[in-house]
Amino acid sequence: MDGITAHTHTRPTTRLDRARARLTRWMAAAVAGVSRAAINRRVVGQLSRMSDRDLKDIGLVRQDVLDSQTLLLEGDAANFLVGRREERRRARHPVPAGRRPASFGARC
Repeated sequence: MDGITAHTHTRPTTRLDRARARLTRWMAAAVAGVSRAAINRRVVGQLSRMSDRDLKDIGLVRQDVLDSQTLLLEGDAANFLVGRREERRRARHPVPAGRRPASFGARC
């Protein structure tokens, strides 16, 4: 193959290999969770320092930010806030029966 070798992923064959693979996946998930929590804390902190007018410009209200603070450890505050914004957007601009917008169900 002209000096290029194909790398294939093989499944762990021994008990030790399987345990090592599980530990690696668990550690990767833990690191990802810590990173996500740090991002959530930073975003909620930035939003809490914004004025009510600025929050309204992005489709949120102060109570949304306060509610999202309870999710910092046990949930995803960013998805919660996007959901709240989308609920308000749908309430202001309802979709006529039988029509779905092109971005139906898509989250920003």
